Amino acid sequence: MFSLSAQTPREDSGVGELITRQSDIIPLKIGHKVPEEFWTKEHLFYINGDTVRRNLQEYKGKLLILDFWMIGCSKCFLHQKEINYYKKLYGGELAVIMVNGVKTRNNYASIHSYLKNEWFQSLGLGSFSSIIESTYLDQLLQPAGYPMYYWINQYGILQTITYRNLLDRDYLAPFLDK
Repeated sequence: MFSLSAQTPREDSGVGELITRQSDIIPLKIGHKVPEEFWTKEHLFYINGDTVRRNLQEYKGKLLILDFWMIGCSKCFLHQKEINYYKKLYGGELAVIMVNGVKTRNNYASIHSYLKNEWFQSLGLGSFSSIIESTYLDQLLQPAGYPMYYWINQYGILQTITYRNLLDRDYLAPFLDK
């Protein structure tokens, strides 16, 4: 019979360095400050069909909400009109960045095709921008569902994580009297 076993990568292959770098990412918990590399690491942004690499440095010092989504999550897109309302209302103080990580198995081609479908077009969202194919943010924040929102305050501290979009004019927090 055959005997199969895993092989250890050669020292000069670079694989060990890749594994070490990825495992060096410590998942962020509420109350912890994001690492400095969070602001300087380059991400692939999908912007209206084009892609560009850039970092998050311009959002440092603002309330930054990372909005994790995936293809097939209708709520991920139905909330965008309300989110856009708050982005306009708070302008320079608030930034909401959509993120589609590698965990979703969505890629440029599938995202591009999805955004051209009739249902998405009927939402009338206009322009669309998202970080796509992100391994780093998936490992740092570890989204467990979609949509999922990570609120990073102006001091760079992960303030809260929500499954519900709190940027909604019709939302009344459950602990408030009606």
